Amino acid sequence: MQCCQLALSTIDLTRTHWWYQRALGFAAAGERRERGGPAFAAVPGLPECSLDVWCLVGRQPFMQIEMIQFTRPIMRPRRPSWRRSDIGYSTVGIHVPDFDAAVDRVHMLGGDFITEPIGTFGKRRVCLFDPDDTLIELMEDSPAGSLAASPERQAAPAIACVSLTVRNIDRALRFWADVLRCERARDTLVHTAEHEDLWGLNDAVRETAVVRTGDVLLEFVQYSSPRSRNHPAGYMLSDQGILNVALGTTDKTEFDDLYRRANAHGFKGHVEPWTVPGVATVVYLTDPQGFSVELLHVDPEAMERMGFVPTVTSEPTPTHA
Repeated sequence: MQCCQLALSTIDLTRTHWWYQRALGFAAAGERRERGGPAFAAVPGLPECSLDVWCLVGRQPFMQIEMIQFTRPIMRPRRPSWRRSDIGYSTVGIHVPDFDAAVDRVHMLGGDFITEPIGTFGKRRVCLFDPDDTLIELMEDSPAGSLAASPERQAAPAIACVSLTVRNIDRALRFWADVLRCERARDTLVHTAEHEDLWGLNDAVRETAVVRTGDVLLEFVQYSSPRSRNHPAGYMLSDQGILNVALGTTDKTEFDDLYRRANAHGFKGHVEPWTVPGVATVVYLTDPQGFSVELLHVDPEAMERMGFVPTVTSEPTPTHA
């Protein structure tokens, strides 16, 4: 199974969805509203659940950004003093085919970068916070190498990597590589020490490891300095920020096999997999360090309904300029 989804909890869905289209070049890919009861809320492990979902797609044919605004539970904003060294999903690396054009669009929309771009021409990178304060890294090259592309989306951006700040890299690898079968990328570096300047941790001391899942890299970072802080008390998946990633497939047998493997290693979903016949099956797992991951089967005939195909929609209107 491959990484097929990046899920973001957003406090202002219209604004942030619009920004990803206009600033970065992602395409709208459908909307849905869920007003589920207790059984639905149990899937992600929430006490209650009511939400709106708008999807976006880029270059990759089976990869989406799932943007969620929760109305229940009440969403909590990320702590104002957040740093990349804090425990949790931390950063989204986005490969943009035209780096200068992407930088110009961000400026035109009033965005500010944390630093000037670093790196030589062809390998430049720069970071900023999206309208929901998620740390975004624009990459002129992709650390994942060549990325799959739908023929009509060659010039679109792509999710190249997602970074997780963890307490223990070895425990992370045992779950993500040994249990979920993500490929260990021993000779791949997403970031070197110089890249810590991009988010203001130039004196950081850390070690990293990388796994590959499809053409998306997951980077695990263990900081010894600055000291990593845990999630705020009472943290829930509905809190603002990166919610999780999903490993997905269009082969139900592959989904079932991986879920059985996770069970055999002691990892069960909050509830048994939730199925909508002819559409999708989903289950949420939690790794030993508290990270959520979704396992997802999508019926090949339901790709558009599930938000993996660009849709022609009316121009979104941002609630904030």
